[in-house]
Amino acid sequence: MFKKNKIITIYFLYLFVGIFIYSILLINEFPQRYVFTDWLINYEGGYIRRGLLGQIIYEISNLLNIQLQFILLFFEISIYFAYFLLFLHFFSKIKINFFWFLIIFSPIAFIYPLAELQALGRKEIFVITIFLIFVGINYRSLNESIYSFIILFGLSCLIHEITFFYLFHYLFVIYMKNRFITFEKFKNIHYFLILLTMIVLIYLNLYLSNFANLELIVGSYNYEIITTRAGAFVHISPSFDTVLLNTLNNITLHSITSYAFIFLINTIPFLFFVKMKKIENFKYFNSYSIFFVIILLFIPQYLLIIDWGRVIYTNFNFFIIILLLLFKLNLIDSVYLERKINSLSKSFKIFVFVIVCLSFSPKLMVNTVSHGIPNDLSSFPLYRTILRIIKGTTETLAELLII
Repeated sequence: MFKKNKIITIYFLYLFVGIFIYSILLINEFPQRYVFTDWLINYEGGYIRRGLLGQIIYEISNLLNIQLQFILLFFEISIYFAYFLLFLHFFSKIKINFFWFLIIFSPIAFIYPLAELQALGRKEIFVITIFLIFVGINYRSLNESIYSFIILFGLSCLIHEITFFYLFHYLFVIYMKNRFITFEKFKNIHYFLILLTMIVLIYLNLYLSNFANLELIVGSYNYEIITTRAGAFVHISPSFDTVLLNTLNNITLHSITSYAFIFLINTIPFLFFVKMKKIENFKYFNSYSIFFVIILLFIPQYLLIIDWGRVIYTNFNFFIIILLLLFKLNLIDSVYLERKINSLSKSFKIFVFVIVCLSFSPKLMVNTVSHGIPNDLSSFPLYRTILRIIKGTTETLAELLII
C-alpha cells in the first residue's frame, strides 16, 4: 500500500511541476489569453457572474500596487497546489489498487489540464477544490453541513456559475454524511435556507448580471488590448437561446461518439469493480443508479457549454470525489472489489490500463477540425505531457539565462 501511495505522490508532484512551469510560461501571454480575460471579470461595472475572483485580484493589485499577472499567477499556482494536496490527503486514507490506478491515471482526471493546455487555469479548478473542501470537512451536526453548504456553494457559484450543475452532489454529500438522520430530522429551516440560497444565487447570476456595464469592467484595467469583444468578455452576457444554438450548431455525430467513447471507457471500470453496500431507507442505492443519475444530471451541460473536454474533466473530478466519499464512509464492498480485481490476469490489466489511461484524451472544444478532418481526440496524453514538460523546462531555463 505504501509503495502504491508513493507512486501517486510522485505522479501528483510530476503534474504539479508541469502545471507550475506552464503557468509561468503562459503568463507571458497576459492579458490576451482567454483564461486571463475570464479571471479579470470583476464588479467594477456592477454585479456580474464570475466576477468575485476578478474583483479580489483587482483590489489586491490596487492595494499592494502589484501587477495583475503576478497576483493571478500566485492564485493559479496556489489553487492547483491545494487541489493536489487535498486529493493526496483523500487517497492516503484508502487502499490503492488496480481500480484506483485506472481512476487516478485516467486522461480525463488530473493530467487533463497539462495534456490540453487550453484547459489550464480555467475557473473550474476553484469549483472542484471548493467541493473537495466541502466533502473533507468533518461535520458534527446537520446544521454545520447546511451552513457550510451555503457558504461554500455560494462562494463557488460567485466564482463560476457551472457550480449550479453540481447542486445534487452537494445535497448528496449532506445526506450521506447525515444518513443516520431520518428525513423528519430535516427541519423546515433547513429546506428554507437551501431554497433561499438557490433563489439568491439564481437572481444574481441569471438576472442581476444582465445589467452589468462591460465597458466599465474593461475600463478598470489599463490594457488597450482588452475590449468588450476580447476573450471571455464576449461570452459573459449572451442569452440562453444564443448559447444553446451555438452549441447545437457545433455538435456532430462524430463529436458525440468520440466524447461518449472517452467517457464510457473511463467510467465502465466503476460499474465492473464497484458494488455498493445496502443502506437502510435507500432502496435503489447501487453503482448503476449512481452512474445513470450522474449521466442524466450532466446532459444539460453538453447542451450549454461548447468546451466538452473541460466539462468531462470537471464531471470526472466530481465523480472521483463522490467515490472517495463513499469509500471513506465504508459504503463500498471492498471484498467484492478485491475479488473482481484478482479475477483479472496481469496481462489483461496491462492491456486495460494502456487502453483506458494511455491512449486518448478529449480535445477541449467540441467539433475540433484538424487538416479538414474532424478530430475530437488527442492521442497518448501521458507521453505528450512528458515532452511538454521537457520543452517547458528548457524554455524556462532559456528565459532565466537571458535575464
